[in-house]
Amino acid sequence: MDAKTFLAELRRRNVYKVAAAYAVTAWLVVEAVSYLLFGHEERTSVVTALVVILAVGFALALYISWAFEATPQGMKRTANVPADTVLPSWSRRKFAVFIIAAALLAAGLLAFDLARSRTKPASSPPTNTP
Repeated sequence: MDAKTFLAELRRRNVYKVAAAYAVTAWLVVEAVSYLLFGHEERTSVVTALVVILAVGFALALYISWAFEATPQGMKRTANVPADTVLPSWSRRKFAVFIIAAALLAAGLLAFDLARSRTKPASSPPTNTP
């Protein structure tokens, strides 16, 4: 299979859309968890574990989008679905609105988290005065 055929097959199987939607949604989840755990000591380890879990899930989501098709009768192996079958899918406009809305929400959470961390007063070491 040459590169042009492979890229066309990725597009036909909606692997690009799954990758974009998963990446933006994962970013939103990481930002939300980071925001919710602000001030907790275990924040970095939880966020690191979440990123690892989401990375494994990303690979799994890409595999599923490559190997299976969502048909009106349910999930079917791509090999069992004829190439000329018209499958239900989101319109480009709906997909773009979803991606932009999720990205803006994630960017807003990131900006809020950065603004809050800059305005946080620096903690001074405790003083021992008798």
